Amino acid sequence: MRTLFLAVATTLALGAPMAHAVGGTFQCENPLDMDSDESRAIAGSNNGLFNVLNKYRERWDVAEMRKQCEAYAAGEPYEISCLNGRRDWDAIRAMVPAEYFGMSTFDLTPHYHDLQKDRADFAGTIEYCRSVGAIK
Repeated sequence: MRTLFLAVATTLALGAPMAHAVGGTFQCENPLDMDSDESRAIAGSNNGLFNVLNKYRERWDVAEMRKQCEAYAAGEPYEISCLNGRRDWDAIRAMVPAEYFGMSTFDLTPHYHDLQKDRADFAGTIEYCRSVGAIK
């Protein structure tokens, strides 16, 4: 009986890395910290660029969450956890049109408003992740 218990425990332990994320979360301990130091370093003192960059960060976040949930659903390696410190800021920066980096906050305002209207599908991604059991 003890041998059977150890075999079951070992099997469960080997599966734990994949199983522990069932009902996991992308929430961070401090939800207000969105790697703002990184985005501030890229934008410098240009608040318009900082705001635009954070809209692109939201898009990257949604795409990354979807990618991780798809990997989970496919039985591939995944990481469902807070994205702070894991974001690919080079990729996020590359999403921003190059001409935005030379524009003033005033000139960036209409672009920022367009980004606010055309939001990343956060709700759809969360729904998908829930539907495959990757998050609670």
